[in-house]
Parts: sequence; structure tokens; C-alpha cells
Amino acid sequence: MDLDDHSLQALSCDISIRPRDAAGIAELLPFVRTANNDGDKVIVYFDEAGKAVVESFVSAERLCCTGLTWELESTDNQLKLTVTGTKERVSIIKEWFDPA
Repeated sequence: MDLDDHSLQALSCDISIRPRDAAGIAELLPFVRTANNDGDKVIVYFDEAGKAVVESFVSAERLCCTGLTWELESTDNQLKLTVTGTKERVSIIKEWFDPA
């Protein structure tokens, strides 16, 4: 996913510090089971088979998008990613996981 200037500004992301070899959204999508907004959070469940990819992505996002909280946990043979932030930021993140 390419972020426009408005999205980058709203997310307060510094893409220049994101590791270039980190997984991106395109690598995550095959492992997404569900994605939902919950107020100031986006909750995404991934297939456990994507663990290395999801961990790579989350580690990179924690560096570049510090205005959001990135929590990853394993539960019942799946991974649960909770991204917390402002309503505007959360809506942008949710779009990443919506089918095109």
C-alpha cells in the first residue's frame, strides 16, 4: 500500500527510519483472517503461519509510526494485532486491511 502525504502526516510516520527489508502490507494480506474497528483501535487477526511476516511488520511500524500503539499477541493458533490511536489514524490503518 502506498501512503499519500495526507495519510503519512495524519499517522505521524517517519518512513525513512522503517527498515527496508521489513514486511509490508502486501506480505501481510494473505494471512489476515479478520479486521475490525473498535473505537480507537483496529483489531486484526492473522493466521499463525504468517507469524514471522507479521512480527517483521509490527517491529518496523513501532519504529516509524510512533503515534500509534502496536500490540501483538498469540492466541488460539492465531495472532492478534491491536493498533490503538486517534480515530483518524485508526481509520487509515483499517483501510490497509480492507479488501480492494
